[in-house]
Amino acid sequence: MALIKKKAHKGFEGEYWRIIQINCNADRNDAVATFALYKDEATRLADATAVLDSFQVDLGEDFNDSVINDDTKAKDKVKKSAYEALKTKALIESEKTDDAEETKDESLAFFSDAIDNI
Repeated sequence: MALIKKKAHKGFEGEYWRIIQINCNADRNDAVATFALYKDEATRLADATAVLDSFQVDLGEDFNDSVINDDTKAKDKVKKSAYEALKTKALIESEKTDDAEETKDESLAFFSDAIDNI
């Protein structure tokens, strides 16, 4: 599972964004996913080191309950939810205008048109 979106970083171009960690916080009833950038799927499968690591997205309220209460393929559901959350929040961020009260987060908006590879 991954999102496909090219990004140049320090002279290197990668396109394969994969979840490397999900932290579920039972006390706050939310979860945060951390994504890493690899050159491509083959590089990831070769266990290469990620070029960029750590872009985080909050999966939101009630995430833990929905995963814990559904015992079918929980790991895949967690991952899919994280990718969907990143894209949803990226789309919202990308639609912000210069008039918006909040500053647009370009690093998050970057994912708004990423392609699913799930």
